[in-house]
Amino acid sequence: DARRCWSILRDNTQNLTKPSDPFNFYVHRACKTDDSAAPPGCDSLMVLVPCSSLVRKENLALLSREDALSGYSQQFNKDFVDLVRNAVFFRLSVLEGLQDLKNSILDEVVETPSTYANYYNVGAGVPFGLSHGLGQLSIARPGAESPDQDNLLFVGASSRPGNGVPLVLIGAKAVAKKAIQKLERMS
Repeated sequence: DARRCWSILRDNTQNLTKPSDPFNFYVHRACKTDDSAAPPGCDSLMVLVPCSSLVRKENLALLSREDALSGYSQQFNKDFVDLVRNAVFFRLSVLEGLQDLKNSILDEVVETPSTYANYYNVGAGVPFGLSHGLGQLSIARPGAESPDQDNLLFVGASSRPGNGVPLVLIGAKAVAKKAIQKLERMS
């Protein structure tokens, strides 16, 4: 059913057991509108598979950053990534021209929540900031002004008004105005 398709990977990575298990994913073909997205005669696809964030482990908090990230990367290990990857190829193979996609790849990048935790130092490997529980939506997100530090302002996906490019840009504009006002008051 539709609910299971959206939750199979987000709720528990152990739910996927074979490539034919249904789950939803997004596909973006940048070359359709931007010829510069791939070399001439080639194409590019981006596949986004919604998945769970990293499960925080108390024992990893006591380790060095490198060792902790190594431990967290096991939550999305090679076997699991290969299972998801093969499931995506299986699902795309029913489309004309994509039957042999797996064997046509010239370059591939795979990112997981542990990749985001490593590259961007984001907790739980969540690239869009705070998770989307009801306690972190809209007004419940942290505001732009620090409650403790007068000269500290926050902007981005984890603060109000929220995540997504339009909301982050609206937040950035508001924070820039606040910063200018604070600087003017100081001078």
